[in-house]
Amino acid sequence: MIRSLWLQGWKAQLRSPFWERGLAINIILGLFALYLLLNFLALGYFLDVILAEAMPDEDPFRLLNRLLFYSWAGGLLMRFLMQSFPVLDIKPYLLLPLPRSRLFHYLLGRSALNVFNLFPLVFVLPFAYKTLPGAGPALAWSAGVMMLALSNNYLAFYLKRQFSISPLYILVGLLLLASLAWLDFKEVLPVSGYFEAYFSLLAEQPAALLGTVGLLALSYGLTYSALRKNAYLDTVEARRERVESSTGIAALRRLGPAGQFLEMELMNILRNRRPRTMLLMSIAILFYPFFAVEYLDKGSMSMAFLFILMATCFPMATYGQFLIAWESSFFGLLMSRKVSWQAYLQGKYYLFVLFNTVTFALCLLYGLVDWRMLPLVLVAFLVNLGLTAYIILYLSTYNTRAVDPEKGAFMNWEGVGASQFLLVLPAFFLPVVLHLLLQWVLGWGWGLAVLGALGLAGILLQPPLMARIAQQLASRKYILADHFKQDT
Repeated sequence: MIRSLWLQGWKAQLRSPFWERGLAINIILGLFALYLLLNFLALGYFLDVILAEAMPDEDPFRLLNRLLFYSWAGGLLMRFLMQSFPVLDIKPYLLLPLPRSRLFHYLLGRSALNVFNLFPLVFVLPFAYKTLPGAGPALAWSAGVMMLALSNNYLAFYLKRQFSISPLYILVGLLLLASLAWLDFKEVLPVSGYFEAYFSLLAEQPAALLGTVGLLALSYGLTYSALRKNAYLDTVEARRERVESSTGIAALRRLGPAGQFLEMELMNILRNRRPRTMLLMSIAILFYPFFAVEYLDKGSMSMAFLFILMATCFPMATYGQFLIAWESSFFGLLMSRKVSWQAYLQGKYYLFVLFNTVTFALCLLYGLVDWRMLPLVLVAFLVNLGLTAYIILYLSTYNTRAVDPEKGAFMNWEGVGASQFLLVLPAFFLPVVLHLLLQWVLGWGWGLAVLGALGLAGILLQPPLMARIAQQLASRKYILADHFKQDT
């Protein structure tokens, strides 16, 4: 049965209309993946030389074993943010009289055939055979590293499933993982030392491989259990009913029609993988202002402003790439209703306000590192809402490519066109160019003040600006509806 599922999954990929339409993109992505694999292969072969030159007093093998802790923690975080899981592949089979256990085992087995799991293999094999004496120790150590990577594959999916049910517990777990890395870096709790001792033992005692086998079995069992418990939609809904407030997001409806559209945007993020994953990836960009400190010391204010602007604007820009395309599957339904396009866009603007308020509050903490960051963060907040938000809203009316928000975000080129790349230019670089010109004419302080005043003016002029963008959307709604219908 599982063999039949594998064959049907392969045929489904080859017969997919998207595969035929995006054949050129798939070939390019395949060549790019092959190029990365060859780079990892070369890096693994010369890794002992690189580590010996970087730290000549350390044994390269033991040093790499210590670094495996950070590799494991970083890999788990990256998989949690970027890796998708082929849950929808078994959806048609759930209606058939088939054993669900086999379906879940097929799903878990297929998830192991991921490009993320190939990189460690081509990386560790040449290093192991070059540095370890004999094939036995090399195979035992390589198998241990591969099982560590595979355990990350299943743990990431388990964390994603639990995040949709109880986000607070997962955030606490990720915070705990970051705390362990910090304690190890400060040499308070030598977690990397434990990794070094265990993986060094693998090369001497292959029987110690039972440790990574146990970790892999535990992560597989947790994921399998999560699949069985949440195989039915009403299971998750029943849990949510116990914890959701009676007011909840419904309180946004007090804002009128715009509040209802804002509620729709938030539910789109909570329920669908692609927008949720794209926003979770923004967490990494929030560390960009650390680079701004170096440029502030050098006197390069515009570069420092660019890093802060990227940190505060990235969630709005990444979600705004498909601002209208998120509703491509039911855009025709919106057109058939008596919808105020200005209220529709106003709801999206309120979402931008929410994004920027959160990033503004978080970036204010950088003022504890350097007080010169505070005016830059404030001006970035005003520019985002008074200038960049309107540019994104306007350009979104030209994105005619449909998007399925239920699909994963990693290596997903659906809906991507020239408008997405053009969006980056005004979102990130137009305010920096304005800042450079104002700084050249008025000086750094006054130039920053004028730029902030322009952003504030844009916020105050919101009604007429939104009305103009609504006219633009009304003039292009039939074009958008026609293209969305063809793509879906």
